[in-house]
Amino acid sequence: MLANVVLSTLVVCIPSTFLAVLIGVPAGYFLKIKRFKYRKIVIRVVYTLSGLPPVLAGLLVYILLSRRGPFGFLDILFTKWAMIVTQVILIIPIVTLYTLAGLKNIDSVLDNLDYLSMKGRRKYIAIVREYSKEIVYAIVLGLSRAISEVGGVLIVGGNIEGSTRILTTAIIFEITKGEFSNALMLGAVLLAISFTFNTILQILQGDVFD
Repeated sequence: MLANVVLSTLVVCIPSTFLAVLIGVPAGYFLKIKRFKYRKIVIRVVYTLSGLPPVLAGLLVYILLSRRGPFGFLDILFTKWAMIVTQVILIIPIVTLYTLAGLKNIDSVLDNLDYLSMKGRRKYIAIVREYSKEIVYAIVLGLSRAISEVGGVLIVGGNIEGSTRILTTAIIFEITKGEFSNALMLGAVLLAISFTFNTILQILQGDVFD
């Protein structure tokens, strides 16, 4: 049981974090360097969405994916796909805002790259290298949100044993049964996974002892 729950947690959280970072980092970069008419309003919307209650995100995804919803034909409600969609919606604003705040001195960096005549792929690779630490921290934030999320994935996943039950929803299930020792054990496993991922990311970044 535990191995299956842990595996389901990883299958849901890792792809959702990857997708959210893949969307959120470029979005934060775009908002940082571009100046357009409704930029401030867009940033305010992103700030608002960063505090979106998970249960509300889960409800919206549930409505969209239900049989009567516009995406009901996908038939992915109460599957891991629905859980991934919900988590991506929750993580993207957080990653976007952190990227927006973390791209300090981006104007001077871009000026230097222009001076060196860097364009296209080489330019973006150079930017990623320059802000690799900020990107790693964005991944950490996204993964932390994904691993700790419970309300939204509970609604769209249904907490189905052997299918959509992950660590956070399994903890809720054990609590409702009064099995507090099992809930604490699952919580310890959840913290261990989070600690492991964060440690690996920091080691890759080379700043564990900063």
